[in-house]
Amino acid sequence: MHPWFTHFSRPAPHAGARLLCLPSSGGGSTLYRPWLGGLEDVELQAALLPGRERRMLEAPVQTMAAMVDGLVPAVTALADRPYFLFGHSMGALIAFELTRALVARAVPLPRRLFVSAFRAPDMPNPKRDLHALPDDEFIDALRDYGGTPEAVLRHRETMDAMLPMLRADFRMHETYRYHAARPLPVPITALAGRADDAVPASQMAGWAKQTCEV
Repeated sequence: MHPWFTHFSRPAPHAGARLLCLPSSGGGSTLYRPWLGGLEDVELQAALLPGRERRMLEAPVQTMAAMVDGLVPAVTALADRPYFLFGHSMGALIAFELTRALVARAVPLPRRLFVSAFRAPDMPNPKRDLHALPDDEFIDALRDYGGTPEAVLRHRETMDAMLPMLRADFRMHETYRYHAARPLPVPITALAGRADDAVPASQMAGWAKQTCEV
């Protein structure tokens, strides 16, 4: 098993394809555990990023370039059968830049890129940057951001352990700068929640410009 990906059951050597999943800011591989019951003939592999879960003692990744450099060999090792990439929120941006890197390195490409709950990559960030705020302000901002249970936000020892990883995640996507390039030769499916006020469908529509495939 490659340290950058994990699965929640035994490998499925006879599966027709793999689904490689990338998490949101502050999220981990367990985000995708509930999906196991809904997949047939597909091996689910979820990214296990530095600074969380079994890699808690590793320094979290703070730049998109470093994240992609770490993931490319891992995906290359898993590209021996058809595969798909899925990224949620921050994971969508990582999946996009990862696919660009795979194109540049002539690695077998995903059959499709699924992106969820993150604006088109050429759009500027409509929110203020959080990663450099003092601890108390950062935690308050996370509360407004949503997605972190209040019980976790109030437990200071837990937050002290998580803050380096959370700051690194926010720094990575807040300092990201889009560079124009040819559209990807990979179909993209962009998913927006009907009740998602943070990333409405209007912010997802621009993903269509990033692919030359249907």
